[in-house]
Amino acid sequence: MKRKILLAGSILFLNLFLYAQKDSLNPKNDSITQRIILIGDAGQLTNGKHPVVDAVRKNIPLDNKTTVLFLGDNLYKAGLPDKQFVSSYSAAKAVLDSQISLVDRTPAKVYMIPGNHDWENGGRGGYDAVLRQNLYVDFLGKGDTVTYYPKDGCPGPDVVNLGKDVVVIMFDSQWWLHPYDKPGIESDCKCKTKEELVDQIRDIATLNSKKLVILACHHPFKSRGAHGGYFTFTQHMFPFTDLRKNLYIPLPIIGSIYPIARSVFGTPQDLKHPNYAQMIEEVSEAVKSSCPNVIFVS
Repeated sequence: MKRKILLAGSILFLNLFLYAQKDSLNPKNDSITQRIILIGDAGQLTNGKHPVVDAVRKNIPLDNKTTVLFLGDNLYKAGLPDKQFVSSYSAAKAVLDSQISLVDRTPAKVYMIPGNHDWENGGRGGYDAVLRQNLYVDFLGKGDTVTYYPKDGCPGPDVVNLGKDVVVIMFDSQWWLHPYDKPGIESDCKCKTKEELVDQIRDIATLNSKKLVILACHHPFKSRGAHGGYFTFTQHMFPFTDLRKNLYIPLPIIGSIYPIARSVFGTPQDLKHPNYAQMIEEVSEAVKSSCPNVIFVS
């Protein structure tokens, strides 16, 4: 199997090919078996439109070989608010509507998983916020065309088979990192603890060890950006630009305290944070020890 990966802005898509029986060097004889579109941080509109969704609709075939994964942060900045907040609810709903409508009148499918912003950016009301988003997507999801995983604020994992050779394992990484109310021992989730989640992921990977396994969650397991502890000169010299893009107030030496501390200890959303590091270590070991063909997407 040949994997072709193309990266463009917020869109990553993988074309999975099976070589033709003869003349496998001739690309004209390649046959696309699955097309997987990965869209991350799609949670806001630009001038009332969604440029990423519009670009996918315009440039990529949305046929029965196409699967779209929205990889969390489907809504900025704090998930789907309660209906009583009419203005913010309507604005958030419009963003979800644009994502859900991507595969209207097509045989393509959409799967959506939550990120930290969908959990009220890790706030105390995160569980309620992710439940509201889940219910809204399910209500408008048009049956099997658009599906929200994992459901009910549970961690997952959920499995989608794409043909005979590709398996997608989805889990909610924010559930692992979330410090406030979330489903646990008392819930109806199939996995109620981190240990159960890791065991389930390992079992699924083992059962599909001869296939290509795509492990999908919101949080990256590797990063060369701020969440990975890498900061630019601008962030050291002008730290307030992280708060406001044009706030260029120079703070030499003092400005480096925050990025250095964050690169060493991390916030709950940083790879260096002990809880996040534990997730990376345990989930990576579970998958890699069970299956030789794995792609991590986030």
